[in-house]
Amino acid sequence: MDTREIATSRGKTALYLAMSLAFVAIALFGLQDPDRASSKLQLCLAFFGLCSVVFVWLLIRPQRLLLDSEGFTLLGGFVRSPKKVCWCDIDAFFVYRLPRGGKMIGFNYRPDAPRGAVVRFARRLGAEGTLPKGWPIGPDKMVAELNAFRLQALDARGAGHS
Repeated sequence: MDTREIATSRGKTALYLAMSLAFVAIALFGLQDPDRASSKLQLCLAFFGLCSVVFVWLLIRPQRLLLDSEGFTLLGGFVRSPKKVCWCDIDAFFVYRLPRGGKMIGFNYRPDAPRGAVVRFARRLGAEGTLPKGWPIGPDKMVAELNAFRLQALDARGAGHS
């Protein structure tokens, strides 16, 4: 089975960077006026300034999802020590709906897979594990592709799956 790599969209990351820089500019403009200068504008400047740094880093080192016959590994971005999640340790991927709207890609571990207390707690929130946003295709299509790859890898290894 071939290895596949999916990288986050640089276009989406650049758009997030542009929006963050726009808010930085608005905050800087507001801070020029002594009557408007406030801690809210300073907080806005700090937050969106930090967001801008994050998005610049993600443009330089985009996140990548490496899929192979054994499992998947999230690389790039701020991941310092990537770890592989084995296909046989997880159930199917699904679209996880965030509490305030939006979607993410989620997955749960199989009952017999090793996992810690944090993972068990996370399941109460809807998903034991999630993948970051920003992939070149939407969450629904990405879930379909990930599940198809997972099933193909499990079938090739002769493992049971759900």
